[in-house]
Amino acid sequence: MKEHKSLWLVWQNVNTRLFYHVGTLSFYDNQYIFQYTYQSDGPQKVNDALRNGYLLHPMFPELKKEYKSTNLFGAFKRRLPSEIRVDFQGILNDLHLTENYSDMELLERTRGKLGSDQYSFEKPLKIYDSVLKTSFYINGMSYQELPENWYDILKSHKNVRLQLEPENPVDENAIAIYSEFDVKLGYVPRFYSSGISALLMSGMSPNIKVNYVNEEASPSWWVKLDFECEVPTLTKDGLSNLDPIFEQVI
Repeated sequence: MKEHKSLWLVWQNVNTRLFYHVGTLSFYDNQYIFQYTYQSDGPQKVNDALRNGYLLHPMFPELKKEYKSTNLFGAFKRRLPSEIRVDFQGILNDLHLTENYSDMELLERTRGKLGSDQYSFEKPLKIYDSVLKTSFYINGMSYQELPENWYDILKSHKNVRLQLEPENPVDENAIAIYSEFDVKLGYVPRFYSSGISALLMSGMSPNIKVNYVNEEASPSWWVKLDFECEVPTLTKDGLSNLDPIFEQVI
């Protein structure tokens, strides 16, 4: 079977702190493809981002073009740690990657983020046999009142729960994340929130657990979660409340 991987290119508005899924990078049949999400006019896509201060990436200046390359685009390749770094093997170990890693795997694990840069790569929502799956890092942990030993707790108690916050002043689809002991850890990344909140409001019960914890990393990489949730048959008839899923599953 040919490898088919995809990642969302996410841009953050530094003024509002809101995130937008502006493009999708795919790898299939030994070819990389990048395309903006211009076909959707939904929230947190590129058209919405353009209305809120986003400028197209200078290496990809045409909104409706499908960019193709047999090698990872240079604009994205430079976001990966260099193989000549003396600590590169340690980086692979920390990311749980073997020496046979692919650029897409390395981009996924590092998120391709450079310091205070406004871009990152995130794992998309995908449906496998009527099960929606993804993994993500908890957002906003540094703003919560966490116990001093929060990392030890999460390493031994891996179940977490989600709670809708419809009165949240920033995002009506905001989803808070709580530990087994009802400690608020942070939030589901906003570029997933409309899709996942649609599932929750439809009465679905996701299975969400801690994948790994790295308390020595920057807060954006402290805790990674695995998310799975069964979804109804994805037909538009009678499922208008699940429309955000159609917008977010690429």
